[in-house]
Amino acid sequence: MKTLWILGLVLLLFLVVNDASPLNKRKPIVRKRHMVMGRPFHGFLPGGIVDPKKQKAITDTHFTQKLDHFDDSNTATFQQHYWYNDGWYKPGGPQFLMIGGESAGNPFWVIDGDTELGSLAKEVGAMVFLLEHRFYGSTQPTSNLDYSSLKYFTSEQALADVNDFITGMNSELNITKPRWITFGGSYSGALSAWARQVYPNNVYAAVASSAPVQLVVDMTGYMDTVYHALNNYDPVCATSVYRGVQQMNSLVKTDSGRSQLSSLFKTCTTLSSDPDDLAFFFENILSCYMFVVQYSEDNTLFYDVGMTIPELCRRQTDASVGDDLARVAGINSWIMGIDLEFCQPVEFKEYIDSIKNAKAGTPEGDERGWTWQTCNEFGYFQTTDSPLVIANLTGENVVPVDWYVKQCGQIFDSSYNNATIYSKVNATNTYYKGNTGYSGTKVSFPNGSNDPWHVLGVITPTNNKVYPILIDGTSHCADMYPPKSNDKPSLTQARASVRTHVISWVNE
Repeated sequence: MKTLWILGLVLLLFLVVNDASPLNKRKPIVRKRHMVMGRPFHGFLPGGIVDPKKQKAITDTHFTQKLDHFDDSNTATFQQHYWYNDGWYKPGGPQFLMIGGESAGNPFWVIDGDTELGSLAKEVGAMVFLLEHRFYGSTQPTSNLDYSSLKYFTSEQALADVNDFITGMNSELNITKPRWITFGGSYSGALSAWARQVYPNNVYAAVASSAPVQLVVDMTGYMDTVYHALNNYDPVCATSVYRGVQQMNSLVKTDSGRSQLSSLFKTCTTLSSDPDDLAFFFENILSCYMFVVQYSEDNTLFYDVGMTIPELCRRQTDASVGDDLARVAGINSWIMGIDLEFCQPVEFKEYIDSIKNAKAGTPEGDERGWTWQTCNEFGYFQTTDSPLVIANLTGENVVPVDWYVKQCGQIFDSSYNNATIYSKVNATNTYYKGNTGYSGTKVSFPNGSNDPWHVLGVITPTNNKVYPILIDGTSHCADMYPPKSNDKPSLTQARASVRTHVISWVNE
C-alpha cells in the first residue's frame, strides 16, 4: 500500500515538471474548475501522505454530536469523525486539537511528528486530536446536501461541535486539568481563532495559520496579491501575463477568436459568447496563477519542488513557447496536467448543475459545501474588480462580483441575491468582529506575505495577547508543514515564534 502511495506521488511530480503526457487522449474528469471559490481540489490545507502502519497506531473513531446546538427541542444527533494520537502524551501534558476544515479529515495531522503541530506535541507531551468538520468527508449529519439540510451547515454550529467535543473528551478521558490549544490553517485557522474567542472557557489558546477572519463579499485583495507576488518576483513575468490576457480579451469578442482560444486552451466544447461562459473561462485560466501563488514553496505534496512562483515565471517568460498568449495557454496546460484534467470546461451551466447535484461525502459534495459557506456566511469571492488588477493583470473586469453572486442564487435558492449575501456576510463579520476587532487572547496568527488570503488575516495586534506574524515571501499555511533546509529565514523565525508562544501557554 505504501508503495502505491509513493508511485502516485511520483506520477503527480512527473506531471508538475513534464508537459509531455498522454492526458489529452483520455476523457475529461468530473472536476469543472481548477479552484472553487478559492478552494483547490484537495481543500485549502493539503496534508501529506499517511503511512498506513502509523495510521493503525492511532485511534480512529466517532463522537456523538448534536445536529442543532441552538435548538433544545431538536434531539437529533450524528456521528462526527475524529482521530486521536496519545503516542506523544506525557502525564499532565496539554491537549492539541486540529480543527478540520472544508475537506475530508486527513490523519496526517495527528501522525506526522515533523509538522509544527507534531513537533510541538512531542516536545510538550500533548494528546493530539483531529476533528472532521460537519458536512465534509465522512461526517454527514443528514446524509445529504439538500437545501433544507444546509441550515445546520454553519460556522457557529461547527464551533459548537468543537466546544462539545472538548467537553466530551474531558469526561471520556478523565482529563481533570485540561489545557486545550486549537490549531488550524486557512478556514480551519479562522475556526481555531474563533473557537478561542467564542468559547474561552474550553479553549485555552489557539494557533490560527493563514486565517481569513475578515469576511468580505468582493475580495479584490486576493487578485491584488497575486499580481504583487508575480511582479515582485519578476516584473517581466507579470507583464507577460497581462499581455496574454489582453490578447484573450480581444479574441473572445469574435467567433473566429473564440474558436482560436478553444483550440489553444484545449476546451471541452467551443467557447461561446455567453457572458457567464466567458467569465467562467477567464476565472479558470486566472485560477492557474492563483493556484500557484497560493501554495508556492509550501513543504507539501508538489508545491515545494515544481509548482512555485519561480517555475511559473520561468515558463511565462520562456520566449521559445511563443507569444504571451501562447505562454498563458502553456501555464493552463501545465496546471491541467497537475489537476489530471484532459480538457478545459467552458460551459457555466454545466458547472452549476454539477454543484447543484453533488452528493454528500464526495469531492464534489465538498465543493458544494464550500460554495454554500461562501454564499451563506463568508463571501470570499475572488474577483477582478480591483483597478490595480484591471490596469496591470487582466485589462478588463473579466470576473466581476455579480457573476459569483449569480451562482449562489442558481445553485441554492433564488433568495440569494446581492442584498441577501451582503447582509449575511456583514452579520457574520459583526458576530466574529473581523480582523481589527478580534477579541480573543493567547492567539498566534501566522500569515505569508505572498498568500492572497493574508489580506483578510490579523496583521496587527488587536490586543496585547494577540501575536500576528507576517512571513516574508511565503504562501498559504507555510508554517504548518515540516521544515526543510532551504526554508526562508523568515519562515524559520516564524515557526520559532509560534513555538515560543505555545510552550509558554502550556507552562503557564
